[in-house]
Amino acid sequence: MKKAVFSLTLLLGLTTAAHAQTGTLRYGLKGGFNLSSYSGQLDGPFAAGYQPGFAAGAVAAYGLSDHATLQVEALYSRKGVFVDSYPYRYPASPLFGSWRYRSALSYLDVPVLAKLSTGAASTGFYLELGPQLSLALGQREYVTPYGSSGSAANPPAQTLSTDRNALTPVALGYVGGVGYQFANGLGLGLRYTGDVSHVYRDAARTGSSGVAFSDNFHNSTFQAQAQFLFGGK
Repeated sequence: MKKAVFSLTLLLGLTTAAHAQTGTLRYGLKGGFNLSSYSGQLDGPFAAGYQPGFAAGAVAAYGLSDHATLQVEALYSRKGVFVDSYPYRYPASPLFGSWRYRSALSYLDVPVLAKLSTGAASTGFYLELGPQLSLALGQREYVTPYGSSGSAANPPAQTLSTDRNALTPVALGYVGGVGYQFANGLGLGLRYTGDVSHVYRDAARTGSSGVAFSDNFHNSTFQAQAQFLFGGK
């Protein structure tokens, strides 16, 4: 169902753009705050929490009509997850302990969005929807202990992996959001992005704690963003 929505949205946007006789191309910058987690099933006693991050990049918006816009973005985006009470064996100790697990994932997100606005010249309140491709750029998985660090009882943070190749190289996702576009070029928006593709390549992995888990989960991100568009009618 989701793939059908992506295909129809992209086809509608490209078809409309191909038949548009006139239009205005605007360009600009965008940045904002990410709050990311994993959706799907994490095997074992794990509960996925939220990891803060950010997104920033460039925007190109083509006016299809007075109330419709096709917008393409290229955003560097930090995503990931937070897991409390993660079992990990510290090398200097034979005992397992409960640690805080975090993943910091870096992507180049390329959403292609159809936007419908209430005001003239694509201003006012808007709705946006479309597919997104995410190119994996890097990752860091690490754990931090509870309390102070620096000893065997309270060791420092431990990096588990920085292997970018473990990630799905190109992830397919979707974007939906709302916002308000001012006539002076400033726009404010809230959106949700979700991936259809798994976070990692492998169907099953064994973490550094020795705990095996299935990779049946996807990136799930809430975003608050501001953009500024130059040019216009």
